[in-house]
Formats: sequence, C-alpha cells, structure tokens
Amino acid sequence: MEAEMLLQAAKSVDQGKAVWAIAEQWTQRGVPTVQGGGRWDAGVLRRILVNPRMVGKREYEGELIDIEYMPPILPEELWRRVRRKLLESPPKRGRGESRELTNTALCGICNLPLVSGSDRAGPIYLCKKRPSQPGACGGVAILISNLDAKVDGEIVAFLNDKQRAQALLDQHRLDTPEIAAIDARYAELEDNKLALERAAFNPPQGVKKLPTERYSELRAEIEREQETLQRRRIVIRDAQPLREALNQEWTAEEWGSRPLEWRRAVIRLVVERIEVMPTIQRGAAKGHLGAVHNPDRVKVKLAG
Repeated sequence: MEAEMLLQAAKSVDQGKAVWAIAEQWTQRGVPTVQGGGRWDAGVLRRILVNPRMVGKREYEGELIDIEYMPPILPEELWRRVRRKLLESPPKRGRGESRELTNTALCGICNLPLVSGSDRAGPIYLCKKRPSQPGACGGVAILISNLDAKVDGEIVAFLNDKQRAQALLDQHRLDTPEIAAIDARYAELEDNKLALERAAFNPPQGVKKLPTERYSELRAEIEREQETLQRRRIVIRDAQPLREALNQEWTAEEWGSRPLEWRRAVIRLVVERIEVMPTIQRGAAKGHLGAVHNPDRVKVKLAG
C-alpha cells in the first residue's frame, strides 16, 4: 500500500472525514486491498491507521517500541491524534443508536431489550413490539433521564474504584489456552514481519534484498492471517475504552461529555445486566403531578 495514500487518509480523518467514506472512495478508485481484493472494509482501514507500525513502532504490554528497520509512514503527533479519535469515537456508517441504553437495558417482564421513544412525559425507554422483537410484552416504560441517571451514577462509581475496574480489565487478559495460542501465533507473525522487513530493506552484508513484489506477496499472506487472529481477539480489542477510562477520575459531567458510542462501549464492558421492572402504582401519586419515579425499579448488575 502506498505510504502517501495512508498519510492522506490519516490527514482526512484528523480533519473529520469518516473512515467508511475513505474506504468507499478507495473502492471506487480501484485501490487494491491488503489481500488484493477490490472492496475496502472500513474496519480494516481503521485497524491499519491505529497500528503502531504507522510510526515505525510495535506495541508490547501497552508500551511502544521502536522497530529499527521500519520507516515511519505518519508523523507521530498526527498518528496519535488519529488513533485517539478512532479509538475513543469509532465512526459508524448509517443510523446508530441515539440513546445510551437503547437495546442494552432489558424489560423486567419479558427480558427483551428496550428501545427509545417518547410520550407526553418526554423521551422514554420502552418495551415495544417490532419486527426484530415480535415477542416484546410492552409492559415497561421509563423516562430516559431517570434510567440514564441511575446507570451513569453506577458507572461513575465503578470507574472511580480503580482496584475493581482494573480487576475487570485484567479479566480480558486471562491466558486461557485459546487466547494464549492466538497471542503466541500473532507474536510469531510479528517476528516474521520483522524478518521480512530486514530481508527487503536491510539484509545482511552480501545478501541480495528481497524483491519488492515477493515482499508484498509474503507480507499480504502474513496480514491475512493476522486479520483472522484479530477477529478472534475481538473481546480483548474491545476492552480499549475501559483501559482508557482507568486513566482519570470521573464525574457525572465528565462522563456525559464523552461521545455516545464510547460510553456505550464502556457500558458493554462494565455492566452485565440492566433490568427495568414495571411500575406497580398506576396513575399519579397523591400530591404529585404525574407518576413518581421509583429508583428501585432499576436493577443494575455490574461486572467484576
């Protein structure tokens, strides 16, 4: 892949352009993919741009290590801005979730996900029949402000408990046999890349450089296998928002200022279950206009 194209892609992302738009542009221009195909996937391009190899480094246990024979493609300051932007707020094409807990909180009656809507009281989460959930009972509704406030308070308290949050993050690093095998093979492929780069760019004295065409062919084979391994490591990769969240103290205001998709990603990691029970009391309580929120309706089970 041409270094200049990656540099221009990084600059475009830094200026606010969506990765999927760049991927579509490359597809329309006939730019071959890493595997030699004709259609670019935004996820693949995103992983390329956040890879430390863009600045001639590799990542090991959270630290960046220089690769002696790998020339940087991007200025490090630009790469760090792009990486931060893509990891904190990964762009999605098309319509995404517009509320923090849509399709995450569950109905306490039928155990199906709540969606967002509105009624006379304002924006609400509700259990609603729809094509994807025809068995929804329709028996639960709660103001979005009430449910978000309850869950946000639990999340902020959890993130500020650094020992507990770190313990949860460590669970994503467990050396289960499968993960250990994946990590070992991925590390082996990284070493293979280094050997390949030496052969192509800086071979031992008296040894001919590996031809560019052969280098590209072998590197593409390695990266195809690494793509497969990365898909299997999805849980570990998705722990990145929690890793970032450990680096600061949180308030409700700071939490609410973060991008919606980033907050949803943290919630998926931190919360095992959010359940909203139906309202027992019908109609307005005496002395109140409208229903009175009962916080005990909301059950939040945190991970870890």
